[in-house]
Amino acid sequence: MPLMQFVSGAHRVAELCDLLEALADDLPRKATPVWREAVRLSVTVVPEHIKEMTCILLPVLRQRTKGDALCEAVLRRVQTDYDESRSTLPELTELLEQSAVNSTPGMTPEALGFALRGHFEMIRRHIGWETDVVLPLAKSRLTDTDLRAISNSIIMLQDGVGSEVVLLASSQQKGRKQS
Repeated sequence: MPLMQFVSGAHRVAELCDLLEALADDLPRKATPVWREAVRLSVTVVPEHIKEMTCILLPVLRQRTKGDALCEAVLRRVQTDYDESRSTLPELTELLEQSAVNSTPGMTPEALGFALRGHFEMIRRHIGWETDVVLPLAKSRLTDTDLRAISNSIIMLQDGVGSEVVLLASSQQKGRKQS
């Protein structure tokens, strides 16, 4: 089932949150390899998950729930969270990169711990919205045709096809279905 891809992505992002929490709890001590793993996750897993959700699932779900004011409000809220995540991700990555090579990235261990906690708490809230609201909504509203289109779009995205092409292919499949 293609929705499992999004559940899996949420779990990978949650792993980053767990790692950030462990790093914050372990300050002022720092194990450089762990910080490097946090950097890797922040520059790969989170952007990939956001791209999958915003380029594949949300457009199909928006189309399927068009006219349902509650669903549209939920999807706007989730989109706002993704936009916030995108805007704060460079800050988080820079903080992690500095911490991986420098014992004090220009802040006290307490301030660094506070900054890390702010990031992982925001991400966890967002993952909660995904798993508690968006994915159950998708499961209840999407048709078999929608799910096939999502599967095809996931494969295209994993094969390195640009997100614009994935969105175009997804909208073309919907157009054929509605004809």
